[in-house]
Amino acid sequence: MLLIILGLVTRKRALVPKGGYSLLEVFVLFIRDEISVKNIGHHADQYTGYLCSAFFFILFMNLCGLLPVPAIAGVFPGVSTATGNLSVTIVLALFTFALTQIAGMRAQGAWGYWAHLVPSGVPKALWVIMLPIEIFGLFTKPFALTVRLFANMVAGHIVIFFLISLTVIISVAVAPVAVAFALGIFLLELFVALVQAYVFTMLSALFIGMTQHAH
Repeated sequence: MLLIILGLVTRKRALVPKGGYSLLEVFVLFIRDEISVKNIGHHADQYTGYLCSAFFFILFMNLCGLLPVPAIAGVFPGVSTATGNLSVTIVLALFTFALTQIAGMRAQGAWGYWAHLVPSGVPKALWVIMLPIEIFGLFTKPFALTVRLFANMVAGHIVIFFLISLTVIISVAVAPVAVAFALGIFLLELFVALVQAYVFTMLSALFIGMTQHAH
């Protein structure tokens, strides 16, 4: 569905963009100039395609999860936020993790990149402590990407569910207040959907950029 939408938007390209193509170009230029180039540097163009793909995929999934489509047992499963599923966020984080290691080896060479795991400037007696910490540090980055995206997308849905359930737990009389607050959280989630796509993309670019230089 995302590919179809992007294909329809980009089919009428022009020197002076307009409509959906203009909006798409704004996002792509922002990702390239403000995220990719500023965090990765000279080789940013090699990774801008992945960053754009990650951004649009996460944004599309986040927004789809906000569609008010009810579930119909046995007929239609309803719409849930794919990025509110740990399996999805883990796979996305692993993509970034794999690309980060490839980027590091491409920039520094395989030996030069993995040699950074060996502690420098500390007594050899501390290597038994520092080396596991360095290895563990490799996996904290994808873990942070996984949990940040998952938790933020699930949290809003839990709050909305709790507010709506107040009408059953307390009384139908609180329905106007509960629905009003739930609507406010829903509008906030629209903003969070965009922010989380940006944060994931920005952190991915930052992690890739950190591997480009030995220091």
